[in-house]
Amino acid sequence: MENIVKQKIDQAPSAPGVYIFKNQKNKPLYIGKANNLKNRLSSYLKNPDPRINKIMANSSDIDIIITNSDTEALTLEESLIKLHKPKYNIRLKDDKKFPYLKITTQEEFPRIFFTRNLKQDGSLIFGPYTSARALRQTRDALCKIFKLASCNKDFTKPIPRPCLSAYIGRCSAPCVRKISREEYQSLVKKAIKFLKGESDELAKAIEERMWDYAKKENFEAAKILRDELFAIRRITQRQKIVTNDGVNRDVIGFARSGVHSTACLFRIRENRLISKEIYHLKIPKNEIDENIISAFIRLIYTHISFLPEEIIVAKEPSDWEIQKKWFEEKGVRIKLVVPSKIELKNLLVWAEKNAETELAGVVIAKKTPTPIIELQNILRLEKPPRWIEAFDISNLKEKFAVGSSVAFYDGKPNKKLYRHYRIKRVKGQNDFAMIQEIVARRLDDIKSNNQMPDILLIDGGKAQQNAALEVIKKIDLPISVFAIAKRSDQLYYPDGRVVSLPSLSRSVVLLKRIRDEAHRFAITYHRKVRTRGFIASLLDNIPGIGKKRKIILLKHFGSIEAIKKAGEEDIAKVSGIGKKIARIIYEALHQ
Repeated sequence: MENIVKQKIDQAPSAPGVYIFKNQKNKPLYIGKANNLKNRLSSYLKNPDPRINKIMANSSDIDIIITNSDTEALTLEESLIKLHKPKYNIRLKDDKKFPYLKITTQEEFPRIFFTRNLKQDGSLIFGPYTSARALRQTRDALCKIFKLASCNKDFTKPIPRPCLSAYIGRCSAPCVRKISREEYQSLVKKAIKFLKGESDELAKAIEERMWDYAKKENFEAAKILRDELFAIRRITQRQKIVTNDGVNRDVIGFARSGVHSTACLFRIRENRLISKEIYHLKIPKNEIDENIISAFIRLIYTHISFLPEEIIVAKEPSDWEIQKKWFEEKGVRIKLVVPSKIELKNLLVWAEKNAETELAGVVIAKKTPTPIIELQNILRLEKPPRWIEAFDISNLKEKFAVGSSVAFYDGKPNKKLYRHYRIKRVKGQNDFAMIQEIVARRLDDIKSNNQMPDILLIDGGKAQQNAALEVIKKIDLPISVFAIAKRSDQLYYPDGRVVSLPSLSRSVVLLKRIRDEAHRFAITYHRKVRTRGFIASLLDNIPGIGKKRKIILLKHFGSIEAIKKAGEEDIAKVSGIGKKIARIIYEALHQ
C-alpha cells in the first residue's frame, strides 16, 4: 500500500459516496460504496480479511467521490462496476450479453423487441434472460397472441403497405393504421400483464369480453379473443404450480466453488413457476455470502421495470437497508425473506440444488481439455463429450468376423473399457448387422453398470451410422451417434448433415485418432482370431485326430496355442494319444 492511499483514507470525509482503489497503472482494482466514507475506509487499515489485505497491498491510489445520499452512492457504484469490471468486485460473467425484452410504451404504437441495450428512454424492460432463444420464443409467442409490432419502422412516417408479419397474422399492422390506437394499446396492456405473470387475471378479463361479444353476436371479435384465451392457457398449463398464497416472488439459490458462483433464480407469479434463470458470477476469494447476495440483487434488479413482491434468499444481504431504500425511492416496495416456513425453505433448497448442478458443469468445463470443448462446438452438443466410445468391425470374406469398441475419456484412451467381440448373431457378409450387434452388446454392458458415454463414433459412413442409430432407438437411450469415413474424412451428423473435416484442428485430430484406434484394435483382434482359426483347422485336418482326441487335447492343454508350444513328449503323455500320434500332431503344427 502506498503512503498516498493511507493519506487519502485519513482525509476521507464523513459523508456518503463511492471509493475506487487503483493499481500502479491507474486501473480500478475494487469499487465500493459507503454511507460514511471515513468510517468505511478507516476499517480497511485494520481489517484482517485476506481479500481486503490483498486489495490494500496492490493499491497505489484511491479516488473518492462524494454523493448526496447512500442510495445515490449505490447507483453510482453499480454503474462504475459495470464500466470498469474491477478484479476484486463480484460481477456477472458476460453481463453485457444478457438479453432483455423491451416494450416502447413511450410511443403511440408501442413495439416489442429483443435488446441488449439498457438505454433509459421510457420503455418497459423485462429480464434479464439467460437464454436468447427462450426470449425470442417469448417475443414470438406474444406477437402471435396479441399481434404486436416487432419491427424497427418509424410509424410517424407514411408507410405504403404492411410487412409480411401482418400478412401471416402476427402483427395487427399499426404502421398502416389497420388498428386504432385505443385497440392497439389494449393489446399492449395484455402483453404487459402476461409478462408480469398476471396470466390468470388476464385470461379472466379476456373470457368476460369474449362472452360479451358473443352475446352481442359479434362473433368475429369473440373468435379473436377465444384464440388469445386458448393460447394463454396452453402456455400456463405447462407451468408448474409451486405455491398457494398468490404472492409474486423470486427465489434465489446460490452455489460456490473457489472464484466461481452460480445463482438459480425462480420467478413465481400467481403461484406458478414461470421461469428459471441461471447466472454465473465471478467472485473474489474469501468473499462472504452476504456480499455475493447483495451484489447479485443489484446486478439483476437495477434496470427492470417490474419487480416481485418478495425475494427469498438464504441470508440477508450486507447492505439490504440501503438497497431497500433505493427501491422505495423508485416507488417499489420489496420484502426480503430469509425463509422459516417449510414451503419456502423447500423452494430455496430446490433453487440451491439447481445452482449446484449448474456450477458443477462450470467447474467441469474449466477442467475439460480444450479439444473436448472444441468438439462440443463442432458436434453441436449440449455438454462436452468427455466420454467417447468408437466402434469398428473386421472380417475376411465372411470368416472370422469380429468387432471392437474403444473408449476415450477427456481425449485419452481408457483401456479398461476397451472391448472386442466375436460376431455371433450374423451369418454372411452383412457389415451393418455386425455394427448393430456390437453396439447392442456394448450398450447392454454399459446399461448394466448405470454408465453412459456422451457420444458414439462409428468407423464408416451413413449406412453404418444408420445401423447404430436403429439400435439406439430400440433401447431408447439419449446418445448422439456420429460416423467418420476413413478415406474422405467426412463426418456424418445424427440429423443427416455431412461435413468435410479440416485437418489442422486439435479436436478433429482427436476424432480421427479415436476412429483409427477403434480400427487398430479391431484389426489386431481379427488377426489373432484368424490365426487361431487356421491352427484349429490344421488340427481338424491331422490324420488320426477326431472329435474325441481334439477334446482330450484341448482339455489337457487349455488352448490350441498351448498345444502348439508343447513338445512331442508332452503331447505323447496325454491319455489316448501315444508317441505315434504325438509325432504326427507335432509335425503338422510346426510345418
